[in-house]
Amino acid sequence: MSSKQVNFYNRVKMLRVERGLSRQQLAELINVHPQTIGYIERQQFNPTIELALNLSKALGVGLDAMFSAEPFELVDEAALRPSPKTNG
Repeated sequence: MSSKQVNFYNRVKMLRVERGLSRQQLAELINVHPQTIGYIERQQFNPTIELALNLSKALGVGLDAMFSAEPFELVDEAALRPSPKTNG
């Protein structure tokens, strides 16, 4: 019997940036080291179910909106950057 590694894709960085959170802030919300957030965002670490649920709750989305066995469609990273505020 052969075992096949499943790659999981995630939108953690996109969701974190959309909510204006730093890695440090998100890490504090779910009681992990900020490096853990970085590893997850770079897909170098697959979180446990408990950690995935904590991320889901902290970011306000369901697991299916955050994690997938199939790649998500690409998002323009420039669109994720906060736009400069204008006084008007």
